[in-house]
Amino acid sequence: MKTKYYLIFLAMLLSFGPSNKTFAQRCLVMRYDADGNRISRTVTTNCQNMREMTNVQAPVVEEANIVVYPNPNNGCFHVMIPDSLKKEKSYYELFDMNGVVLIENKLYDNQTEIDIGIYPAGVYLLKLFNGEDVILKIVLKQ
Repeated sequence: MKTKYYLIFLAMLLSFGPSNKTFAQRCLVMRYDADGNRISRTVTTNCQNMREMTNVQAPVVEEANIVVYPNPNNGCFHVMIPDSLKKEKSYYELFDMNGVVLIENKLYDNQTEIDIGIYPAGVYLLKLFNGEDVILKIVLKQ
């Protein structure tokens, strides 16, 4: 009698089968404004589109002539761009490791001082926009 109930239960369990919604991978997509405030949060089951959306859009250039020093630093560092490489529209963005823009400003001279003394010690990403080129540098604060 018990085996009869087990077989009925097993047949019912197998008849439902796995559904796509039960085993679908879900992803959170969050968008932020320039100040780092979250402006939207979306749950999606199409994670492939989310990965494509986060790719770098601008061409990234590895430029050895652009110097960030001292690195590591104690809260203040300099960015030096030679005259031959400096374009008219040059600016920078400093990101924390969560992708939040902490500082955004223009590069006025060939040597710009950036003060990050108010931020905690850690690893930061400096994104330099020099005309059409985008240069990424890692900045370490002790």
